[in-house]
Amino acid sequence: MRKFMYLRLSLMTGTFLLLATLFNSTVLGQTASAMPIQYWTNIAHRGASFLAPENTLLAYRIAISAGANGAECDVYSTADGVIVLSHDRLAKRTMGGGDQDITKLNFEDIQKFDAGYWKGKQFQNEKVPTLDEYLALLKETSCHPVIEIKMDEIEQPVLDAIYKHDMINETAIISFSTNVVKKIRQLEPNICVAFLYSEDLKDKGTVEENADRLFETLICYSKELDTVVLDLAYSILSEKLVKKLKDAGIHVWCWTVNDTKQMETLLDWGVESITTDRPELLSEILKKRKTK
Repeated sequence: MRKFMYLRLSLMTGTFLLLATLFNSTVLGQTASAMPIQYWTNIAHRGASFLAPENTLLAYRIAISAGANGAECDVYSTADGVIVLSHDRLAKRTMGGGDQDITKLNFEDIQKFDAGYWKGKQFQNEKVPTLDEYLALLKETSCHPVIEIKMDEIEQPVLDAIYKHDMINETAIISFSTNVVKKIRQLEPNICVAFLYSEDLKDKGTVEENADRLFETLICYSKELDTVVLDLAYSILSEKLVKKLKDAGIHVWCWTVNDTKQMETLLDWGVESITTDRPELLSEILKKRKTK
């Protein structure tokens, strides 16, 4: 009788585990589970952009020195097909090029812009780097590429640059565009891809009150886009939402956090990756937490 009870219990346990697996497969989509996940806690936002002009090689050199293990950049394509680093589509804010659309200019024209002067005279003559230069800089360092694709239809050239430097296993791609995330997942299943998401919660209640609704929204995106990595605006996060996402098998990254107390809180909640303009501050926090 006891033997029979043990057998029955074993069968019930096996059935439960199988059902749990099937549930997770239904919710998240199992092809995403094969996607490699990158565990880089300290991602420098456009490089160490508090200390140096964003998306410049100088900002990435400082990020490396500051102990960042990831360095985020933003990319567009020029009219002649060169992938360049810039957060803005227009050249006005960071290049002094007025309302010119960098996607309609040739690379030679963009090289005439100064990408550093706006931040301070000491940064004068910093050039707009190419994706190729950025990857070459990070290659063989402990600071890894995190590439935000800002426009559709440049997925293959971005991947080609990564292939050139043999950095598929060292790189993550992020995007607000569902089309970009889908395309990258189709073209290269062996690269980590995160969907960027933000939402204005004004007049919608507190983050805690929105946790259940946000969870349902984000799970739908995860399933649709075939990714289990979500890179979320920290302003929509709550301890409840992070827990629900992690319990569902989602890897939670967030941006852009420059306050040390907020960094500590997010790490306590279980957020895996924080993007910050101040990688030097996050480095100190992580060192202290390691010694505890």
